[in-house]
Amino acid sequence: MGYVFTDTDTVFGTFSNMAERWPARLFLNVLPETAAAYGIAAGETTYGQLLADVKRLRVAYEVAGYRAGGRVMLLLESRPGFFQHWFALNALGLSVVPVNPDLKAAELGFIAGHAQPCLAVAAGSGIEDLQQASCESGVNFPVIASDAPL
Repeated sequence: MGYVFTDTDTVFGTFSNMAERWPARLFLNVLPETAAAYGIAAGETTYGQLLADVKRLRVAYEVAGYRAGGRVMLLLESRPGFFQHWFALNALGLSVVPVNPDLKAAELGFIAGHAQPCLAVAAGSGIEDLQQASCESGVNFPVIASDAPL
């Protein structure tokens, strides 16, 4: 008999349990300095708010055809969107390959060649860097902006 997963066997499962138990508790606070650096909104996000965002994103990934076993490269730096994408992908059984934004195109291509991602999600200049890595690695995976529809 195969292993039976419980609701705390995954990152998403643990996060979801916490969010359902304490939806009003603070999960993340984006300071004004951070918001200005990334061009995002400053402010607080509760567990409940993030869970709602993650569930919407999970559905979008599922409708787009992404399934368990795939790998997705995330080049999102320390942006709040990293958590949204990570948890949504994890909820579907996809693995995340977090990417350091300081890597050069050749290094990104090397990682892509080994990870064989089905998708990459990026923000800022990371989009162009991953598009180049997609071509140079020969994997030819799609690259989308973190705020773009799937």
